[in-house]
Amino acid sequence: MLYIHYLCPPLPHLICGGLSMFRKGDIHERRIMQNAFDLIFVRSGKLYMDENNQKYVLEPGDYLILPPNNIHKGYKACDEETMFSWLHFYTEGHYAYSNAAATSKLDKLNKYKYYKKDEFIISVSQHGTINPEDFSALERYMENISQVKIDKFQREKLFYHSTVSELEGQIYFLKILSLLSSMGSDKKKDFVSDIYDYLVSNYQQSITLENISQIFSFHPAHIIRSVKGRYGMSPLQLLLEIRINAAKQLLTDSDKTIHQIGEDVGFGDSSYFTKQFKKRIGVTPLEYRKSTQKKD
Repeated sequence: MLYIHYLCPPLPHLICGGLSMFRKGDIHERRIMQNAFDLIFVRSGKLYMDENNQKYVLEPGDYLILPPNNIHKGYKACDEETMFSWLHFYTEGHYAYSNAAATSKLDKLNKYKYYKKDEFIISVSQHGTINPEDFSALERYMENISQVKIDKFQREKLFYHSTVSELEGQIYFLKILSLLSSMGSDKKKDFVSDIYDYLVSNYQQSITLENISQIFSFHPAHIIRSVKGRYGMSPLQLLLEIRINAAKQLLTDSDKTIHQIGEDVGFGDSSYFTKQFKKRIGVTPLEYRKSTQKKD
């Protein structure tokens, strides 16, 4: 994961913001933005972006910061209607990149620090997914600074007077930076761990990827990527693994029938249970019971 570190002061500042509405078949333009950063936040649909040959698929809740002086473009047309907020910002200070987040040491104030602010770093991941509880806040901040609407449906670009003062606009922008900089790997870890805990607590029930998506407010593709990155398998494969492990325990510790155990761990069909069990363990549930259950 690439992080962008902004050395402050001076603080980065907002140039302008807007909203783009793309039809199916529309594609982001190819361009180089001199000196300005471009932040894209997808609210619905899917946007395919390329920045210096690095490809990104942006889904609802995903954001991407495109650094200045690099070529960025859409590498594939939208395959559905897509809406995204964006903003351009600039810094007169130094910025750098690394593969890890940077933090600033908070020194205790003393009498020699009354009149000059120590340097500090704002560290933001270039690409990420907004936590569900922050989605509406970021959406609102972006709307408050929006002065441009690019509507591909009507083939028009509209410009508006700002609804907030210049100072308020900069404050909203800093709130956006603060929100993005607060998103670390620990939160992503918690999100994936929460999915695992949910599967462990509910494996007896019928669970689909759509169920998980609705409960955790993430796009299914993002859930698959995140869970697979952590556990090496998709959420449904992980669910199957949890069910098989629970079945092994029941086969060893209970006198329930194979059919009952299959139902207890979430398999509605006993033949499917037997097939999946043998595929993963190498023997049928009955053979496993005979080899492991203690004799009276």
